[in-house]
Amino acid sequence: MDETLVVTSRNNDILTVTLNRPSKSNSLNPELVSVLTSCFESSAADLSLKVVVITGAGKTFCAGLDLDLLLSWSIEEKLDHLDKVTSLYSLIWNLPQPVIAAVNGPAIAGGFDLAAFCDVRLAASEAVFGQAEINIGLTQIIHPLYKSIGLAHAKEMALTGRSITSEEACRIGLVNHVYPSNELMRRAMEMAETMASKPRTALFETKRLTRALIDLDTAAAMETIRSSFRRCLESEEHQRSVAAVFEKLRKGR
Repeated sequence: MDETLVVTSRNNDILTVTLNRPSKSNSLNPELVSVLTSCFESSAADLSLKVVVITGAGKTFCAGLDLDLLLSWSIEEKLDHLDKVTSLYSLIWNLPQPVIAAVNGPAIAGGFDLAAFCDVRLAASEAVFGQAEINIGLTQIIHPLYKSIGLAHAKEMALTGRSITSEEACRIGLVNHVYPSNELMRRAMEMAETMASKPRTALFETKRLTRALIDLDTAAAMETIRSSFRRCLESEEHQRSVAAVFEKLRKGR
Protein backbone atom coordinates (compact mmCIF):
# COMPACT_ATOMS: atom_id res chain seq x y z
CA MET A 1 0.00 0.00 0.00
CA ASP A 2 1.37 3.41 -1.00
CA GLU A 3 1.51 5.43 2.22
CA THR A 4 2.43 8.58 0.28
CA LEU A 5 -1.17 8.76 -0.99
CA VAL A 6 -1.92 10.57 2.26
CA VAL A 7 0.53 12.99 3.84
CA THR A 8 0.08 13.84 7.52
CA SER A 9 1.72 16.40 9.76
CA ARG A 10 1.21 16.89 13.48
CA ASN A 11 1.43 20.26 15.22
CA ASN A 12 0.91 19.64 18.93
CA ASP A 13 -2.72 18.42 19.17
CA ILE A 14 -3.69 19.28 15.57
CA LEU A 15 -3.31 16.79 12.70
CA THR A 16 -3.25 17.92 9.06
CA VAL A 17 -4.24 15.25 6.53
CA THR A 18 -3.47 15.89 2.84
CA LEU A 19 -4.86 13.76 0.01
CA ASN A 20 -1.79 13.29 -2.16
CA ARG A 21 -2.88 12.02 -5.56
CA PRO A 22 -2.80 15.30 -7.50
CA SER A 23 -2.18 13.72 -10.90
CA LYS A 24 -5.61 12.08 -10.56
CA SER A 25 -7.28 15.07 -8.88
CA ASN A 26 -7.09 13.20 -5.55
CA SER A 27 -9.81 10.83 -6.75
CA LEU A 28 -10.83 8.11 -4.33
CA ASN A 29 -9.30 4.90 -5.61
CA PRO A 30 -9.23 1.86 -3.25
CA GLU A 31 -5.66 2.51 -2.08
CA LEU A 32 -6.37 6.13 -1.14
CA VAL A 33 -9.57 5.16 0.65
CA SER A 34 -7.73 2.44 2.58
CA VAL A 35 -4.94 4.77 3.70
CA LEU A 36 -7.41 7.51 4.65
CA THR A 37 -9.45 5.01 6.64
CA SER A 38 -6.38 3.84 8.56
CA CYS A 39 -5.43 7.46 9.22
CA PHE A 40 -8.81 8.35 10.69
CA GLU A 41 -9.03 5.11 12.68
CA SER A 42 -5.71 6.01 14.29
CA SER A 43 -6.97 9.54 14.93
CA ALA A 44 -10.12 8.26 16.64
CA ALA A 45 -8.00 6.18 19.01
CA ASP A 46 -5.62 9.05 19.84
CA LEU A 47 -7.42 11.19 22.39
CA SER A 48 -4.38 13.46 22.75
CA LEU A 49 -5.34 14.70 19.28
CA LYS A 50 -7.96 17.46 19.44
CA VAL A 51 -8.58 18.68 15.85
CA VAL A 52 -8.07 17.31 12.33
CA VAL A 53 -7.69 19.43 9.17
CA ILE A 54 -8.12 17.72 5.79
CA THR A 55 -7.12 19.20 2.43
CA GLY A 56 -5.93 18.17 -1.04
CA ALA A 57 -2.56 18.37 -2.77
CA GLY A 58 -2.35 20.33 -6.00
CA LYS A 59 -5.27 22.30 -7.38
CA THR A 60 -8.11 19.90 -6.43
CA PHE A 61 -9.58 18.95 -3.09
CA CYS A 62 -11.07 15.67 -4.35
CA ALA A 63 -12.75 14.73 -7.64
CA GLY A 64 -14.67 11.79 -6.21
CA LEU A 65 -14.49 8.27 -7.60
CA ASP A 66 -12.03 7.39 -10.35
CA LEU A 67 -13.98 7.11 -13.63
CA ASP A 68 -11.37 4.73 -15.05
CA LEU A 69 -12.28 2.23 -12.36
CA LEU A 70 -16.03 2.70 -12.78
CA LEU A 71 -15.62 1.72 -16.42
CA SER A 72 -13.51 -1.38 -15.78
CA TRP A 73 -14.93 -2.77 -12.52
CA SER A 74 -17.60 -5.42 -12.12
CA ILE A 75 -20.78 -4.59 -10.19
CA GLU A 76 -19.43 -6.50 -7.19
CA GLU A 77 -16.20 -4.47 -7.20
CA LYS A 78 -18.15 -1.23 -7.42
CA LEU A 79 -20.41 -2.20 -4.53
CA ASP A 80 -17.46 -3.25 -2.38
CA HIS A 81 -15.77 0.09 -3.03
CA LEU A 82 -19.02 1.96 -2.30
CA ASP A 83 -19.26 0.30 1.10
CA LYS A 84 -15.67 1.23 1.94
CA VAL A 85 -16.13 4.85 0.84
CA THR A 86 -19.36 5.33 2.80
CA SER A 87 -17.71 3.70 5.82
CA LEU A 88 -14.94 6.29 5.53
CA TYR A 89 -17.50 9.10 5.52
CA SER A 90 -19.18 7.62 8.59
CA LEU A 91 -15.81 7.31 10.32
CA ILE A 92 -15.12 11.02 9.78
CA TRP A 93 -18.65 11.92 10.89
CA ASN A 94 -18.27 9.90 14.10
CA LEU A 95 -14.70 10.95 14.87
CA PRO A 96 -14.44 12.33 18.44
CA GLN A 97 -12.37 15.25 17.17
CA PRO A 98 -13.77 18.13 15.09
CA VAL A 99 -12.70 17.87 11.43
CA ILE A 100 -12.11 20.99 9.33
CA ALA A 101 -12.16 20.63 5.54
CA ALA A 102 -9.82 23.15 3.87
CA VAL A 103 -11.24 22.90 0.37
CA ASN A 104 -8.44 24.15 -1.86
CA GLY A 105 -10.10 23.37 -5.22
CA PRO A 106 -12.94 21.40 -6.80
CA ALA A 107 -14.85 19.09 -4.46
CA ILE A 108 -16.96 16.97 -6.78
CA ALA A 109 -19.25 13.95 -6.22
CA GLY A 110 -17.45 11.74 -3.67
CA GLY A 111 -15.11 14.63 -2.93
CA PHE A 112 -18.13 16.81 -2.22
CA ASP A 113 -19.36 14.15 0.22
CA LEU A 114 -15.94 13.94 1.86
CA ALA A 115 -16.12 17.66 2.64
CA ALA A 116 -19.80 17.49 3.61
CA PHE A 117 -19.14 14.88 6.31
CA CYS A 118 -16.59 17.16 7.98
CA ASP A 119 -17.72 19.51 10.74
CA VAL A 120 -16.60 22.81 9.20
CA ARG A 121 -15.75 23.72 5.63
CA LEU A 122 -13.40 26.54 4.63
CA ALA A 123 -12.86 27.16 0.93
CA ALA A 124 -10.40 28.84 -1.37
CA SER A 125 -12.04 31.42 -3.61
CA GLU A 126 -11.50 29.22 -6.70
CA ALA A 127 -13.03 26.10 -5.14
CA VAL A 128 -16.19 24.66 -6.66
CA PHE A 129 -18.66 22.18 -5.22
CA GLY A 130 -20.83 19.74 -7.12
CA GLN A 131 -22.92 16.64 -6.57
CA ALA A 132 -22.25 15.31 -10.05
CA GLU A 133 -23.42 11.72 -9.52
CA ILE A 134 -26.68 12.25 -11.39
CA ASN A 135 -24.63 13.05 -14.51
CA ILE A 136 -23.44 9.43 -14.59
CA GLY A 137 -26.74 7.89 -13.59
CA LEU A 138 -26.18 7.60 -9.85
CA THR A 139 -27.82 9.02 -6.73
CA GLN A 140 -26.16 11.24 -4.16
CA ILE A 141 -25.73 11.33 -0.40
CA ILE A 142 -28.26 13.99 0.55
CA HIS A 143 -28.49 13.15 4.25
CA PRO A 144 -27.20 14.70 6.51
CA LEU A 145 -26.24 17.44 4.02
CA TYR A 146 -29.77 18.79 3.66
CA LYS A 147 -29.89 19.56 7.39
CA SER A 148 -26.95 21.92 6.87
CA ILE A 149 -28.03 23.71 3.70
CA GLY A 150 -31.79 23.11 3.68
CA LEU A 151 -33.84 20.68 1.63
CA ALA A 152 -34.48 23.07 -1.27
CA HIS A 153 -30.76 23.71 -1.88
CA ALA A 154 -29.91 20.04 -1.39
CA LYS A 155 -32.56 19.00 -3.91
CA GLU A 156 -31.36 21.54 -6.47
CA MET A 157 -27.75 20.37 -6.25
CA ALA A 158 -28.73 16.70 -6.38
CA LEU A 159 -31.25 16.98 -9.23
CA THR A 160 -29.24 19.29 -11.50
CA GLY A 161 -25.72 17.98 -10.87
CA ARG A 162 -24.43 21.49 -11.39
CA SER A 163 -21.38 22.86 -9.63
CA ILE A 164 -21.48 26.00 -7.52
CA THR A 165 -18.80 28.53 -6.67
CA SER A 166 -17.30 28.88 -3.22
CA GLU A 167 -19.19 32.16 -2.80
CA GLU A 168 -22.54 30.49 -3.51
CA ALA A 169 -21.57 27.58 -1.26
CA CYS A 170 -20.95 30.09 1.52
CA ARG A 171 -24.25 31.86 0.85
CA ILE A 172 -26.29 28.66 1.22
CA GLY A 173 -24.42 27.53 4.34
CA LEU A 174 -22.34 24.73 2.85
CA VAL A 175 -19.11 26.65 3.46
CA ASN A 176 -18.34 28.67 6.59
CA HIS A 177 -15.76 31.06 5.11
CA VAL A 178 -14.07 31.77 1.77
CA TYR A 179 -10.44 32.91 1.56
CA PRO A 180 -7.83 33.60 -1.13
CA SER A 181 -6.01 30.36 -1.88
CA ASN A 182 -2.75 31.59 -0.36
CA GLU A 183 -4.54 32.23 2.94
CA LEU A 184 -6.64 29.08 3.16
CA MET A 185 -4.34 26.82 5.17
CA ARG A 186 -3.28 29.61 7.51
CA ARG A 187 -6.92 30.39 8.22
CA ALA A 188 -7.73 26.70 8.68
CA MET A 189 -4.91 26.34 11.18
CA GLU A 190 -6.07 29.45 13.04
CA MET A 191 -9.52 27.92 13.44
CA ALA A 192 -8.00 24.58 14.42
CA GLU A 193 -5.85 26.28 17.04
CA THR A 194 -8.89 28.08 18.44
CA MET A 195 -10.77 24.79 18.76
CA ALA A 196 -7.72 23.00 20.19
CA SER A 197 -7.38 25.68 22.87
CA LYS A 198 -10.71 24.62 24.38
CA PRO A 199 -11.03 21.99 27.13
CA ARG A 200 -10.89 18.56 25.51
CA THR A 201 -13.94 17.11 27.22
CA ALA A 202 -16.13 20.07 26.32
CA LEU A 203 -14.77 20.13 22.74
CA PHE A 204 -15.48 16.44 22.12
CA GLU A 205 -18.84 16.56 23.88
CA THR A 206 -19.92 19.58 21.85
CA LYS A 207 -19.16 17.73 18.62
CA ARG A 208 -20.98 14.66 19.92
CA LEU A 209 -24.07 16.69 20.84
CA THR A 210 -24.23 18.55 17.53
CA ARG A 211 -23.92 15.23 15.70
CA ALA A 212 -26.52 13.56 17.90
CA LEU A 213 -29.14 16.11 16.86
CA ILE A 214 -28.83 14.81 13.29
CA ASP A 215 -27.83 11.20 13.98
CA LEU A 216 -31.25 10.21 15.23
CA ASP A 217 -32.00 8.91 11.72
CA THR A 218 -28.63 8.96 9.91
CA ALA A 219 -28.06 5.19 10.03
CA ALA A 220 -31.41 4.44 8.40
CA ALA A 221 -30.89 7.21 5.87
CA MET A 222 -27.46 5.92 4.89
CA GLU A 223 -28.82 2.40 4.35
CA THR A 224 -31.56 3.79 2.10
CA ILE A 225 -28.94 5.75 0.16
CA ARG A 226 -26.77 2.64 -0.27
CA SER A 227 -29.72 0.64 -1.60
CA SER A 228 -30.59 3.32 -4.12
CA PHE A 229 -26.95 3.64 -5.20
CA ARG A 230 -26.73 -0.11 -5.75
CA ARG A 231 -29.78 -0.11 -8.02
CA CYS A 232 -28.24 2.67 -10.11
CA LEU A 233 -24.86 0.92 -10.32
CA GLU A 234 -26.55 -2.15 -11.75
CA SER A 235 -28.32 -0.19 -14.51
CA GLU A 236 -27.24 -0.04 -18.15
CA GLU A 237 -27.99 3.68 -18.08
CA HIS A 238 -25.19 4.19 -15.57
CA GLN A 239 -22.72 2.24 -17.70
CA ARG A 240 -23.57 4.31 -20.79
CA SER A 241 -23.36 7.58 -18.86
CA VAL A 242 -19.95 6.82 -17.37
CA ALA A 243 -18.60 5.85 -20.80
CA ALA A 244 -19.95 9.05 -22.36
CA VAL A 245 -18.50 11.30 -19.66
CA PHE A 246 -15.17 9.48 -19.77
CA GLU A 247 -14.97 9.87 -23.55
CA LYS A 248 -15.77 13.57 -23.30
CA LEU A 249 -13.04 14.04 -20.70
CA ARG A 250 -10.58 12.00 -22.79
CA LYS A 251 -11.15 14.18 -25.84
CA GLY A 252 -10.68 17.30 -23.74
CA ARG A 253 -7.27 16.28 -22.45
